[in-house]
Amino acid sequence: MELRQSAVEGWAVMGTGTIATEQMVTAIRAIGHSPLWVVSKSKTDALHFANDLGIPQATTDMERVWSDPAVKFVYISATLKRRQYYVLAAADAGKHILCDGPLSEDSKTARRLIQNCSDNGVVLAVNQPLRASAIHQTMRRLILDGEIGTIQSVSILRGGPFQPPPNRRGEISRDGGSVFLDICAEDIDLARFLTGGEPIEAIAFAKESNGSPYHLAYTIRMEDGSFLQAHESFGTADMESMVVAAGTDGVLIASGTLSSRGSGVLVRRLAGRNELVPVRDRDLHTATLEEFVAAARHQGSPLATGMDSCAALVATEAVASAAKRSRATVIRPFDESA
Repeated sequence: MELRQSAVEGWAVMGTGTIATEQMVTAIRAIGHSPLWVVSKSKTDALHFANDLGIPQATTDMERVWSDPAVKFVYISATLKRRQYYVLAAADAGKHILCDGPLSEDSKTARRLIQNCSDNGVVLAVNQPLRASAIHQTMRRLILDGEIGTIQSVSILRGGPFQPPPNRRGEISRDGGSVFLDICAEDIDLARFLTGGEPIEAIAFAKESNGSPYHLAYTIRMEDGSFLQAHESFGTADMESMVVAAGTDGVLIASGTLSSRGSGVLVRRLAGRNELVPVRDRDLHTATLEEFVAAARHQGSPLATGMDSCAALVATEAVASAAKRSRATVIRPFDESA
């Protein structure tokens, strides 16, 4: 008597650079799925990554991956410039996609990728670790449940020298980073996630070094009349990050949630008194994968969609424009953006 084996839930991993990719491979296995292929523009890098993590196949030829019927999902952790290449190829092959954020370097490209995935009927999700944080998810629930009254503002504070993602290969070099694409887009996405509101106008000020902004302060007016205020810097001493949601009846204060050093703590302030909010920690990568796979099975929504990433990019571009022109910039809604 033959035993029927369940169908393999296979993954292709595209991009091999950062340590975070290894953590995602571990999470893929943790949810009972199988990483089957590693894809890179360098055959040597693909082979090294596959050997290190026990992934059976490595290639530079994506057609070999698409011909494997076990591959249902694609995780893209490639460089920002190369993400669109992999997204388009995976969508055309009919594979559901989880891509590191931001989705692309600009909102115009992001819109094209979203449309292509929609035309091919595949899920496009974006890996936004700040949304997967148990503390941020608790903040969102408390805000939307009205536990601190009507939200008035969200303030985000973080700074320190630029820290590129930890790389597997020491020869990978990066420049000083983009305060807009490395921080601003992520923080705007977090504000949208916490409040459910959309940005409509931005004013910003920036300091530049060698023609590139490295120190940024801005305020965004949200559609509900609340404000997002942010301080983001590569030009200050390292500081403990803080996310503050202030409402008419109380305040939520999350400390240390915007770095990889730990999960942080959440405090609720009501009637002049502070209380620690207990939060059960959860692996960010596993949480992201579970929501993505459920969406691919039509059982829910990803933590962050391609449209979420595009909306954050639209607002980030408005912040950059406001900083350059030193005047307020209107943020057009995603579906009306040219």
